[in-house]
Amino acid sequence: MTVDFPPRIGRDAPAGNVDRRTLLRLSALATLSPVLLSCSGSAEPDPDPLVELAETARADAELARATAESHPDLAESARLVANAREEHAGELRREIDRLTGGGSTTTSTAPAERQGTAAGSEQAAERLRAALREAQRQAARTVPELSGYRAGLAGSVSAGCAGLREVVA
Repeated sequence: MTVDFPPRIGRDAPAGNVDRRTLLRLSALATLSPVLLSCSGSAEPDPDPLVELAETARADAELARATAESHPDLAESARLVANAREEHAGELRREIDRLTGGGSTTTSTAPAERQGTAAGSEQAAERLRAALREAQRQAARTVPELSGYRAGLAGSVSAGCAGLREVVA
């Protein structure tokens, strides 16, 4: 059996007779085209937005620990912040590892402005509040990029940072 493919229109149209076997081969290739096209995309996946949140949380924890060590009057609240931000980093890292199958590593270091210095207590407290404010904004900006549990996790981190700012007096 032969199929007139494409259908002839007018007298001058070329005959495009395709047998059943050729038609089946072409249709099989057509079903593979989405797979082949997806393989030809960029080799590097988009970076996980949670990685940056986890790195910021770790940097904030380090800043809070340094603040606690260098400012005894802020030690209690700074340790609370450090523990909470370390917990944020751990939860974010677990989610990143769950999606990537583990083995992901942190590639960047803490920003220089987040490192502790021997400034006055009020300046140290303000530096910690500013870091938490920026972390809150960063997490809030990330939420729309995510869905489901990951969006909830980023939203929780944002809300947690807002609460921690209140702890630092």
